[in-house]
Amino acid sequence: MEIALAGNPNVGKSVVFSKLTGVGVISANYPGTTVEFLEGKARFGEMIIDVLDLPGTYSLSGNTDDERVATDLLYSRKPDTVVLVADATRLERSLVLLFELLESEYNVVVALNMSDLAEKDGLRIDVTALEKRLMTSAVPTVAIRDEGIDALLQEAVRLRTKSDFRVRYDSHTEEIISRLVDMMDASEWAFPLRAVAIRILMGDRAVRDKAGERIVSVADNLANEFDLQHGEGIEAHIQRDRFGEAGRIADEVVSRISPDERRRARISDMTVKPVTGIPILIAVLATVFLTLVFGGGFIERVLVDSYESVAKGFFDDMKDGASPMVQGALDGVYMSIEAMLAIVIPYILVFYLMLSILEDTGYLVRVVSLLDSVMHRTGLHGRAVIPMIVAYGCNIPAILATRTMGSKRERVILAILITIAIPCSAQTAIIIGTVGNYAGVLWALLIFVIMILLLALLGFALHRRMRFEPSQLMLEIPELRMPSIGQTLGKTSLRIGEFITIAFPLLLVGSIVLEILMAEGVLQKLVDPAEPFIAGVLGLPAVTVVALFFGILRKEMALQMLMVLFGTSNLALALSDHQMFVFALVMAVFMPCLAAMAVLAKEFGIRIAIGVSAASIAIALTLGASANLILSI
Repeated sequence: MEIALAGNPNVGKSVVFSKLTGVGVISANYPGTTVEFLEGKARFGEMIIDVLDLPGTYSLSGNTDDERVATDLLYSRKPDTVVLVADATRLERSLVLLFELLESEYNVVVALNMSDLAEKDGLRIDVTALEKRLMTSAVPTVAIRDEGIDALLQEAVRLRTKSDFRVRYDSHTEEIISRLVDMMDASEWAFPLRAVAIRILMGDRAVRDKAGERIVSVADNLANEFDLQHGEGIEAHIQRDRFGEAGRIADEVVSRISPDERRRARISDMTVKPVTGIPILIAVLATVFLTLVFGGGFIERVLVDSYESVAKGFFDDMKDGASPMVQGALDGVYMSIEAMLAIVIPYILVFYLMLSILEDTGYLVRVVSLLDSVMHRTGLHGRAVIPMIVAYGCNIPAILATRTMGSKRERVILAILITIAIPCSAQTAIIIGTVGNYAGVLWALLIFVIMILLLALLGFALHRRMRFEPSQLMLEIPELRMPSIGQTLGKTSLRIGEFITIAFPLLLVGSIVLEILMAEGVLQKLVDPAEPFIAGVLGLPAVTVVALFFGILRKEMALQMLMVLFGTSNLALALSDHQMFVFALVMAVFMPCLAAMAVLAKEFGIRIAIGVSAASIAIALTLGASANLILSI
């Protein structure tokens, strides 16, 4: 048996999927998390059920990438049951998608998700009345707390009858639909002819291509006659009837029981209006930045001091009487563990924790709406903010998230900005762990200001170079909510776990190899050719070229290799504030890691990947040389 999860963006569909399947899927309250569908398995008694998580979509007749993927999967996989995950706090929007599913004669169960938030907003949904009206099953759920998930799966397995509910359009629209249905052969279509006719009228490209020129021509002529007679397109009429029916049903089954909603709405509006939203955004960013600097610094000092007091003597005893090569290997192991404690846990952990909180409160979607007009200056729209925020965690999922953009040009511009001008969590850890920790908060803040200016200048230049009109932003803003402690910690631990399992083995091997090369005197032969530029132009110790090289493998390895090279996690003993600033600035822009390059090549081609990498190196070294020159003066 196969079940498909469908729904609008930001309704908690990915959380429902993870609860059904047990798969560690990261959920977030902003659009684009599930652009590519996910597949897992759920157990119901002795039955193993395939579960598909479709991309979030507002319509089955739309032509965006996520809408097309959702529609194509429903058509090709023909699931036994479709679970429509609806936002219980905004029922009308989800009902419109439900009407399209019922028109196509899918078996549908409605999951009224976030029912707890609906209650907090003073809304009560009469589930029995809703089921009677729609002639299908509905189950209240609170996915983040596992409430209603078992009942939902039971209904999805049990359901075997199609609902007879259909939206009745105005008489002229129904006449046009009937004329198109009479022209078509049911044996040529896998879903009802009525649904086919409506999709043709709604402009569904895939259905219109399959229908053929004759039927499409008749449909267009009938639509033009409708427009002339009513002064409005038939698509708008169909949508109005759907929304009107959704509104009538919602009025029948939803009752308001509290005046608190008005106060919540006022607070929500403050986050998206520029006059109040910009100060709130600045305050949020300042809180994140200061938490990273001071919280991360405090955790680093505690962990490193504890580790040195416990492990230093142990490793010194092991080195007694050992050969230089073995001593070097042991030093590499010791320093790699210290570097991981000094970087990953203090700074990357704090960053991911803060990001998870912002995601789960629903605030990030408000940032998208708030910055939409600003993003148009770079040829993008507000939806680009989400991949950019994701990029502060890791560039790889951010590059993949560019698929949510409306055009290839927008994707290319956004991918270039992400790769060059947005420091990932590892680069942020380098900035905070060096400049912020030793030179001071203001110097670290200056690097982020430089990166924002670079982002703006680069975006403006790319927009002028690749001129186009950005696509429109279609966004539904969820309610602000208190984050779930369990979900936030689970999401953070998942991200950190993936980070450590990939980064630590590379760091450990790299540290051992580096210590052996130092012990054997090989390293100096690699450093000497780069010394004129690294020391003369950038003003850094020549050995930092080794850190730059390792940074291509994994960004966090650049700082960790410096600790290995200098034999201490206290970089203030080896570098001046001036040098730490230049190093952190260079690393904030320097060439994407190999994994990010591979994703760039896969998504946009090898030529763009090489071009972006070369540009990032040139910009990084130019910024570093300029900073060194200015600070020296």
